[in-house]
Amino acid sequence: MANRKYKELNYKEDWYLAETFDAAIGQGFHLATPLQMAVLMSEVANGGHRWRPHVVGKILSAKGELVQTIPVEEVGRIDISPETLKLVRDGLRGVSEAGGTGAGVFANFPVPVAGKTGTAENPHGDDHGWFVAYGPFDDPRLTVAVIIEQGGYGSTAAGPIARKILETAFNLKPAAVEAARQPLPGAAM
Repeated sequence: MANRKYKELNYKEDWYLAETFDAAIGQGFHLATPLQMAVLMSEVANGGHRWRPHVVGKILSAKGELVQTIPVEEVGRIDISPETLKLVRDGLRGVSEAGGTGAGVFANFPVPVAGKTGTAENPHGDDHGWFVAYGPFDDPRLTVAVIIEQGGYGSTAAGPIARKILETAFNLKPAAVEAARQPLPGAAM
């Protein structure tokens, strides 16, 4: 995390109060990769455990026989109280519900998901759009992170792609997905 010491060591400049505010909302000196954001989101989803990311869980032969299982390795843990973790998780769930920044993308989605939209300022062009999510909310099995470089807002650029990934991952049939996209009576889109 950027702080007074970081700025002094790297830039030989004083830290300003406004930079504290920037740091509090994830702006300023913060840099993160999509993989780092996916790992962080999975830590929130699974109760604070940090697992080493991997792409392959098992290898099957051409006949479908198990050749190798890739072990899951815990490499850390978030030191956070259950009460605080619940507040964070509930807040992330609210993003995809009515009134949330991802509500338009996830309105009536048949699987409850938690997520966070983001817009990363880009001094070289249009802003980058982010969306990170996990689901199902009450029994997390999947984390996804999407960034659309110079795509604009996370809710309009990255959110729809995250939804498509989740539709595929949860094996949602196109008819069910379209039915789920229809607004509930009285719901704003």
